Amino acid sequence: MFAAKDYAYSIRLAMIYCLVWFVDFLDATSLNVTLPAIAQFFQINPAHTEWAIIGFLLSMTIGMSLSGWLGDHCGTRKIFLLSQCLYIFATLECGFAFNFFSLILGRLIQGFAAGMAIPLGMAALMRAMPQTHWAKTTSIMNMVTLFAPALGPIFGTYATSLIGWRWVFFLKLPICFFCLVLSLLWVRKEELPPKRDFDWPGFILGSLSLAGILWMFSEIGKWPHSFLLMVAAGSIFLGVLFILRQNRSRIPLFPLEIFKIRHFAIGNIIQSAANTIFLGANFIIALYLQKGLGLDLVATGWIMAAVTPGMILVQPFIGNLYNRLGPLPFIIPGLSLLSLSMVALVFTDWETSPYLLGFFVFCIGAASGMAQSANVTSIFSCLPHQYKGAGSSLYSLFKQISASFGVAISTMVLSIGMDMNGLSVIGQNSSSIAIFHACFAVLGSIPALALFFCFFIDNKKAVSETKLVDV
Repeated sequence: MFAAKDYAYSIRLAMIYCLVWFVDFLDATSLNVTLPAIAQFFQINPAHTEWAIIGFLLSMTIGMSLSGWLGDHCGTRKIFLLSQCLYIFATLECGFAFNFFSLILGRLIQGFAAGMAIPLGMAALMRAMPQTHWAKTTSIMNMVTLFAPALGPIFGTYATSLIGWRWVFFLKLPICFFCLVLSLLWVRKEELPPKRDFDWPGFILGSLSLAGILWMFSEIGKWPHSFLLMVAAGSIFLGVLFILRQNRSRIPLFPLEIFKIRHFAIGNIIQSAANTIFLGANFIIALYLQKGLGLDLVATGWIMAAVTPGMILVQPFIGNLYNRLGPLPFIIPGLSLLSLSMVALVFTDWETSPYLLGFFVFCIGAASGMAQSANVTSIFSCLPHQYKGAGSSLYSLFKQISASFGVAISTMVLSIGMDMNGLSVIGQNSSSIAIFHACFAVLGSIPALALFFCFFIDNKKAVSETKLVDV
């Protein structure tokens, strides 16, 4: 086991975890601006490339579901290292993809590998990090990892325009290898816990339910409604069976009693709402700038990069003030600004200044950073030690599911709008602009609805929980 008070070791783990998240963020934000170029290369509709992102996020959730059992069965260090090797292999496969299907296959393997690495790294870090240092350490980690959303669009822009979209994958490999070397040197080998069985029926039911719902959302407007309703009904039925299975299973994938902890349950709802917007907005805004407004790749990259200065700007305030003020003074303004920033994009068009578009993206970053950083501290401060591992896995799982839904919902509104307007391809016309505006309005309503759940957070209790010291 990792020593609970070994602060120096926890800092080394934090460095490795930052690199893992950095590569993941760099991957997501660089690919958003690159997708139109990939679509042109493979001669497909840019609006149909969403599975390069959804597939990654979906397979990531599957990897997360398996990571805990694999870590207990084979050893955290071994699986953590294996996942990084698998990610490197998949990155090479994406770079050498010969058609769009092979690219999606590589993205699925990438997502699965990242899904194994992230919860294992977070669980190890939480076991090693003293709780009194968690808020400030989380804030510093966020500042480091948030450089990726700024570098990602610029990196994707110049790599694609100068040497081709394949180099968006190849140029990440040095960071991946560096992270692997640090993990080999620093991550400790721990004693294996007693072997436990894995709930394979529950895993299959949950995976099929989630995949079906995401596929249904992303394919609305592309298939007959009757067929999609059948898929939705089947997915919901499988989801109900999954919950029943978890309640009755001797070895559930996740302890459902963890949701009796109010701040954990409510916090994950709020976090999911904020994260739905963050990655959903990144996907749809990048497409809007290039295909709707006709901006070139370089201008799009610089506008999308504005998300990070906003996120970084708020981190010091959260790290320094959270222990005194608690989460709500950050979550409520964050969700409100996130909603307003998305709705503001409804009033943009070809005549809107790129600087104003960049300002709206900046506000989305600041709002997301404000809401999510304070909320994640509230989520983990409330967890008893025995739930740290399950809590980190569930948090990571909800984070990726919500990101998948953000992209899927954007694609759904886009497809419905194209079908209603008789468009086969999104272009620079008033109908296309109106469809994008509808996407922004739908996404903007989600954080506004999430404000309701803030009434269930006990701010004073959240402050007191951060002052508890692990024993």
